[in-house]
This record gives sequence, structure tokens and C-alpha cells, in this order.
Amino acid sequence: MKTELIKWSGDLKKELMDLCNSVDRRYLSDRIPEPYTDADADWWLGMVSEHDGVDRLFRAIVLDGKVIGSISVECKSDVYRRDGEIGYMLLTEYWSQGIMTEAVTLMCTEAFEKLDIARITGIVYTENEASWRVLEKNGFVREGLQRKAACKKGKMHDIFLYGRLREDRTAISVDLMRRSDAYTIEHFVPSKELMYRAAYGVYLAYDSWREKNIAIMAGGGNNGGDGYALAWILKNAGIDSTVIRVSDKLSEDGRYYCEKAEASGVRICDFTKAEASGARICDFTESEDCGDAKRSLVEYDVIVDCILGTGFRGEVRGKAADAIRAINDSGAYVISVDINSGMNGDTGEAALAVRSDLTVSIGFYKQGLFRGDADRYIKDMTNVDIGIVLLKE
Repeated sequence: MKTELIKWSGDLKKELMDLCNSVDRRYLSDRIPEPYTDADADWWLGMVSEHDGVDRLFRAIVLDGKVIGSISVECKSDVYRRDGEIGYMLLTEYWSQGIMTEAVTLMCTEAFEKLDIARITGIVYTENEASWRVLEKNGFVREGLQRKAACKKGKMHDIFLYGRLREDRTAISVDLMRRSDAYTIEHFVPSKELMYRAAYGVYLAYDSWREKNIAIMAGGGNNGGDGYALAWILKNAGIDSTVIRVSDKLSEDGRYYCEKAEASGVRICDFTKAEASGARICDFTESEDCGDAKRSLVEYDVIVDCILGTGFRGEVRGKAADAIRAINDSGAYVISVDINSGMNGDTGEAALAVRSDLTVSIGFYKQGLFRGDADRYIKDMTNVDIGIVLLKE
């Protein structure tokens, strides 16, 4: 499935009428007439032609060639003229598929590029959780609550006020992140220090580590290195965890933190797969440091996913695929580091990926966190600034 935004035009008049006469109106503005007539469409398309790209943007949300929704950003007036209000609607059968999250991502990017605005405001009914979750996933901050601020069909509703500043969030490509990381290491911050900052940011992003059984699933490369560094940080804070190796390969920095974790007494085990009672469980072969580590992921309260990083492409296979399935079957609270293992960092596409309760992006948000299948796999998300100097595209 490919979601895209296209300009509204007279050629889409029928699609506009069909949309407005079919959409769920529970949380929509009463500005949209019901029923939506031929004359209503003519007036609105004329207004769009006059204002689009000047002080407003209006886009049709299109999935595989079909118009399924609409989204807009409209500048306010007077002293509020550099504030644009976002609004959107989507046909019911396309809800809960990540489509609106991606549409808002695309719209905010275009609005900040084409309109003279410093911020975008989102106003949502407090009971419309799906809508305010879309805003939060796109970096909007809840700025306030207005009580009995909206009247819909004779009923008063409280509303949340959300805002996003131009500088609040930058979602970048994997290639730009890689180049910016290399530039920062060459000129400003040693790579081992960046890895420590990443792991410490994950540590701070979750506030319930204590009195939990914690497993850190570590792959190869720097993503696995983040996991070893996190285990070391937890140990120094008096919190035990078990590192479960999904790969023996380690980057130079990953090996550095693996050795620190081992020296501090962190339990390290190797991942294997077993089947028991018809349900997938995970057993671990015991290394000399494994000690009394639990033998099944279902016995852990928190699992940290450090298996695959943002550079992953294609289909997950072998031990990594088994580990991802085991995490998803565990019932634990799952934290993915930088990106959910198995997800494409640019497109968000994933045939198989870790389902996280919290994804902690490192440095800058990656475009794939807001596209493709991301909304299916990510419940909540935050970003950790580790001092990466962002280069220009």
C-alpha cells in the first residue's frame, strides 16, 4: 500500500462528494454540510483554488489511487497568522492502519516548507484518542485542556490543544543519519561516547526499571552495542539485567561495552529456540556468566530490542526472525532502541518486526518511524538527542 497526498482539483469533485457524504462525522467540524451537494463541492473547490499554497494547504489522501480522506493546514489571522491549524478526515474502513499518521507526517513537512508558519496547532476532542495519538506520534505536544469548548449535536465536549513548532521534529533518511553520525564522530564526539549517550538516553526514557526482570536482546553491530552499554549502565545503577545474544558479531564499540558489561557482572546468554506445549518459548544456552538467568522470555517483565538497526533492509531470517517472534509472543513490556527490529528505516515497511510499547529513537527520528507499517508496530515513541550534528540533505 502506498499513501500519498495530492492537490484537490475540479477533476476530483465526485471523489470529494463521495468522501464527505460517507465519512464518520462524530469529531468533524460542522462546517462540512450534510448532505454534501454539488454546489457545496463547487464552492469548496473554488476556495481551495484561491487559497492553496498562499495561506492554506488542502490535500486529498490517496491510497493505491483511491481518494480515502482529506487533510489541511489553514493559517490563522491577525497576530496568530503564523499559526496553522491542521484538520483531517478518513473513511472508517481505513482507520487503525497507520495511514493518517503517515498523512500527517507528509502534510506537516509540506506545510512548514510552503507556508509562512512557525507552528501547527491541532485541536481534538479528549475522547478521540486515535486522533490525538496520531498527533503525538508526529511530535505534537499537548499544550492544554479546554473544558466544554466544543458543542456537537447539543453535547458539550472538552478538547485537547496540541502544538508542534517548526523546529520540534525532524524526520530524516537513514543515509543522512549515517553521514551525520560519521561527521560528528570525525569532528566532535568519539563514537564510544555517542554509544554511551544513546544507551543512557534509553535508560532515562523509561522510569520503571527497578524490581523488574529485564532481558536485553542484542544483535550484532552498533544496535547490539547499545544493548550492552545499557546493561552496563543498569548494573552501575544497581539494576540487574540479562543480555541475550542473538548474534556473536560485534562492532568495535559494541565489543568495548560488551566487555564492560561482562566485567561488571552482567549475565550474558545465547539465544536458542524451542517449542513447548504447542507455544513458542525461548530457551537460552548457558554461558559461564549466565548464572541463574531465566530460561524463557515469558518470564521477563521488560524486554529491550537491540537486534537490528536502521540500516536493515529486506526480510528477517534465521535466528533474528525467531527472536522477533519470541519477543512478540512474550507478553512483556517491549522497548525498541532506535527502530523496531525488522522495520525499514526509510519506508517503515516490515513483513516481520518487533511490536514495541515504546520505541526510543536515537539522534533524530527516521522517516520510516512514521511511514508504511510503523503504526502497526509502535505504540509510543520518543527521541533522544545525543549531540549528532545534522548535515544538509
